[in-house]
Amino acid sequence: MFFSFTQNITDYNPAAFDWVLKTSYEVMLPVAFYLSLFFFMMEVINVVVPKSQAGESLVFKDISFAFMRWLISLALSTIGVVLFVFIVSISTGAINLFNKSGTLTDALLNSFIPQIKLPDNPLSALGQLFGLLTNPGDLISTAVTGVLMYVICLIAQLVAALSVAVIIYLRFFQLYLMAFLSPIPMVSFASREFDSIGKNYLKHGFAYAFQTVVIMAVMWLFSFFAKPTIDLSGTLGIVTGLSAWGAAMGSVVYAIAYVVLIWQTLSVSKRLFGVGV
Repeated sequence: MFFSFTQNITDYNPAAFDWVLKTSYEVMLPVAFYLSLFFFMMEVINVVVPKSQAGESLVFKDISFAFMRWLISLALSTIGVVLFVFIVSISTGAINLFNKSGTLTDALLNSFIPQIKLPDNPLSALGQLFGLLTNPGDLISTAVTGVLMYVICLIAQLVAALSVAVIIYLRFFQLYLMAFLSPIPMVSFASREFDSIGKNYLKHGFAYAFQTVVIMAVMWLFSFFAKPTIDLSGTLGIVTGLSAWGAAMGSVVYAIAYVVLIWQTLSVSKRLFGVGV
């Protein structure tokens, strides 16, 4: 599943990409051409009308700028699918940089390996250990709590893994759909009045592409926040300075927040590129 983080739309589902590339050129591109004529006329009107009302003469430069915008919009429309391949390749490059410092498998393992704080005086630790062994109630409570924390962490990781699998499927589906329809919004760059359509479309494309980067950040941060910490520097068996059961409840809170944040990664990614949720 995590392997798909480094896949582009060209290799996640090659058959779907071939269909998108072929059908987009055969269906969407001709439609986009006729729409571009509309946007071109709107741009010319926005140039001609104000000058006519002001009594100014129309020069060739005014029309040539509108013509250049129209040509650029046609070029962007033609390479619309390729643009989305390029956008996703940027996000996969970011994932590869992430993997140099540690993969998601490392993050999962990091959340299960406890951090142990040893006491400054080993002799006092031995005395506390002896006291704990002579008090079976505290020993059982500490052991049960430790197991409970690991179980909660395991359940959270399993739910998160299932959530990520669904999110990745939806992400790629959206990217294929947006790449297929991309020629139409790209021709809006022919008009300064309507070019926000194309800009917002590209922003949404970047948001979906970089959702995997946000997911990796969330999963790594969870591995640090929910990492079990056994503090042996003070009273033996106290976890993270709280009571044992209080620490277990803290793990429940982290687990719930973790799953919620996994489903909020698209919203975070959209805010990253200034797109309204």
